Formats: sequence, structure tokens, C-alpha cells
Amino acid sequence: MAFINDIIIDITRGTQGLTQKSFRPLILKAGDSSATALEKHIASDLTDLTSAGFTSSDDVYKMAAAMFAQSPKPEDIMIVVSPDTIADALDELRESDDNFYAVCITSRTKTDLNAAGTWANANKKFFFGCSSDITSLDSRNVDREAYLIHNNAPGDFPECAWVGQNIPKQPGSTTFKWKRLNGQNASSFTKTELTTIRTSKGQALQEMAGATYVNEGTTTSGEFIDVIVGQDWVEDQLQTDLLSLFLNNEKIALDDSGIAQVEGVVRNVLKRAGDAGIVARASSEDDLKLSDDKVYMSQVFVPRRADLSVNDRANRELKGVRFVYYLAGAIHKVNVNGLITV
Repeated sequence: MAFINDIIIDITRGTQGLTQKSFRPLILKAGDSSATALEKHIASDLTDLTSAGFTSSDDVYKMAAAMFAQSPKPEDIMIVVSPDTIADALDELRESDDNFYAVCITSRTKTDLNAAGTWANANKKFFFGCSSDITSLDSRNVDREAYLIHNNAPGDFPECAWVGQNIPKQPGSTTFKWKRLNGQNASSFTKTELTTIRTSKGQALQEMAGATYVNEGTTTSGEFIDVIVGQDWVEDQLQTDLLSLFLNNEKIALDDSGIAQVEGVVRNVLKRAGDAGIVARASSEDDLKLSDDKVYMSQVFVPRRADLSVNDRANRELKGVRFVYYLAGAIHKVNVNGLITV
């Protein structure tokens, strides 16, 4: 039966999905004389590589195989071959596709490793390098590079296995130390050499009690890798969520109510960072003094409209939003004192 509909429902979705940062691994073969231009491939398994013309004897194939052999493993990997230098190739790649984060290169030379780390640090990426030469760590002090020093079958590309196992995990949920890598063997360094590697802010694959594992998780600056990765995740979440707030509302007023909406976004991101394991849980009385929500150790500070300068209000600029969070961190070393008595 036909009828006149007097009840009209019109639902508009007030959310716009935005692309978040991709922590995708990148394998780069730079300075390749057989390439005439930058070539890019996205591989979700080794079959994709063979379909692109790579063989099991190619370095990039072996590197991808090391990543895909881990559990968990990357959803996909970007493979780039270029005739240019490392920095030029990476600059050109960013112009067309910035959807990568963890950089690995086929080269083992000190100069190339240093160039990749310097580029990553300047472009908010992260470089994972590998070398059998301990002196590769000399004079390096970079937040966004980590070297795995390895002298036993370096052609197995242990740094790629390290990336493949850890980068797919939720930032904050893991530390890069203590990781057992599928298909990788321990280095054969002496204890003195292992000590030198660690004091030089590197790491090695070490065997103890029958287990082979990465014996540290630091950048060449001495910062822990998971701290940098967690920081990048928080920054990306803040940027994405604040953009979503402004895109999905007709207007966010520059008054106390609008400022409160911005504050709410920041607080929500910090809560998710706490849930992820980046921000420490508040438990003691002293911890709770540094916690706004009495769950995680984070605090947010925002101005009132009256606190903003006339010039900032005229320019529609909200200044003075600040936050602090206290790292959950991870245990990398334990000291136990015991007493035996009769």
C-alpha cells in the first residue's frame, strides 16, 4: 500500500576517518647501478617479491624473509631500489609516499649506516642498522637510530628480524630488549667486546641459558628505542585526533567551552597511551599527586580564555596547552641481593 511518510529520519555521520601514522618497515637498496630510477614495491609476503622480479639470492628478498619469519610480523613491507644515494633516495620517496617508518638498508658500510641514521633523525623516522664492525658506533649520538652489532651470519639480516617482530606491536606494549628472533644465531663476540658494544650504545644477539636474544634496546644516543617509538605514536594520535575535532565540528569556539574540548582530546590520547603501556600507572601516594585521573601518571594544563592575550584571541590561536606524562618504562636490568645463613 502506498502511503505518505510523515516520519523522516536523517542521520549524518559526524566522524571523518583520518589516516594515522604508518609504522611500516622500509627496506632500501640505494646506489644500485642496475636501476635507472627509484622503484617501489609493497609486499605482504615473499610471493609478492618474486612476482616483482626479486629472487631468493637478492639481499632485499633475504631482508624481507627475515621480517616475515617473525611472530608477529609486518602486515606489509615497502621495498625501494634506487640508483641514488641513501639520503637522496629517501627524500625522493617521501615526495611520493611517506607511508613508512622503520628504515633498513642493504649496506653494511659505516658511512652508509651513519647516513641513514642521520637522515632518519632529521625526518622523524627510525633507522635500524647492522654491522660486524664495533667502530660503527663511534661518535654516534642519535635518537632515531639503533645498531645491532653482529658477527655471525650477518647475511641473515638480524636487524630486519628485530624490526619485523617489534614494529608491528602496539607502541608501549613492548621493549626492544630480551627479544628472541626466529632464524637468527647468537654473535660470537667475547665478553669484553659485548661490554664495548653496550657501553657504545649498541646491542648484540647474545646467548644465555640456551636462549638467544637481543641484549639491549637503545639508540646510539642512549635513549631507549621504545621511548622514541612511543613518543612518535602519542604525537601522531594527538595530531590526528585534534584534526578530527576541527574537521567534524562546524566550529570550536575560542572560549572556555572550546578550550575544554581541546583538553578532552589531549586527555583521551594520554589515557590511550596509558592503556598501551607508554604512561606509568599511578599507585603510590606520590604517584597519585602526578595523576589527573588517578589512574595514569599524566597531567594536562590548559589556559582559560581570560588568560589568553588579546593578540592571540584576535589571531584565533590557542596557546598554553601543555601536558606531561611519566614513562612506564621497562625492566632491563635486575640486581638481587641474597643472604645464606644457618
